[in-house]
Amino acid sequence: MPDLTKKPEGVFEHSVTLNRARCKGCTHCIKRCPTEAIRIRAGKAKIIAERCIDCGECIRVCPYHAKQAVIDHLDVMENYKYNIALPAPSLYGQFNNLDDVDIILNALLAIGFDEVFEVAKAAEIISDATREYLNRPGIQKPVISSACPSVLRLLRVRFPELLPHLLPYNAPVELAARLAKREAVKKTGLPPEEIGIIFISPCPAKMTAATRPVGINKSEISAVVAIRDVYPVLVSAMEKLAFTEKMASTGRMGIGWGASGGEASAVLKDRYLAADGMENIINALEDMENDKFQELDFVELMACPGGCVGGVLTVENPHIAKAKLKRISKYMP
Repeated sequence: MPDLTKKPEGVFEHSVTLNRARCKGCTHCIKRCPTEAIRIRAGKAKIIAERCIDCGECIRVCPYHAKQAVIDHLDVMENYKYNIALPAPSLYGQFNNLDDVDIILNALLAIGFDEVFEVAKAAEIISDATREYLNRPGIQKPVISSACPSVLRLLRVRFPELLPHLLPYNAPVELAARLAKREAVKKTGLPPEEIGIIFISPCPAKMTAATRPVGINKSEISAVVAIRDVYPVLVSAMEKLAFTEKMASTGRMGIGWGASGGEASAVLKDRYLAADGMENIINALEDMENDKFQELDFVELMACPGGCVGGVLTVENPHIAKAKLKRISKYMP
């Protein structure tokens, strides 16, 4: 199990950065930053690295696009001999009139990936493990989900006394990366460093989680690309598919993780809370500090509005994307 209280070693690097040339010192970012990590100095914003949690709120609200996400690009595949795509469940909610996840998975192969491993599959494994964990005697309840990297960093910065409540498991994307690489090494015979594990992400926090992970020494994720960058390439490939091979290996529980409430409902417990958006999760954590949630078993907290479908690196409106996920998974097992 990872030590979720362990701090990343070395110089801390962030995936949310500032373009000083574009910054006008308007203070929009200051008002929205949940950890007070931004100051105005000499008429320009300045990000305090020790307090930034890479939630992307400043990217979302900056009218001058001065805040940017540091992210990899698809040409990173050239660095590896064998590339595996890890599509986030939120990716499935970005497309119009989609009724078959296999179309996306086949399109990922068409744009150059050698293999696809669904993060939703790992999410179902984590859900199963979480159900078992919640039945253990002596654990501190309510248990807080460890899936959102921005929430993990928020807890360290503002709510360190709640860290013992964290679910002691890796996020689904990290589990997916480990399983995918292990299987690929056996399948191809290649050394691990020649296998690229590339996550298709809805938010910049996942980039920081890959380069400076919390609770583990090293992430198995090789690169993180944005949904918004992959989307147009995928749409073009999807339109050209002559047929689709059966590839999906997950059900409605795994895909449900892409939107707020999906992880909590997969735990199969009635006594849970699911909050999304920074203001809402801060309110929830403050209530938890004040012992208002003693009757709850599980607390799911997602930094982005609507959950991962509301990440700043997505393309679809989060409410519409959430409805699309529900429609896609309606008839899944």
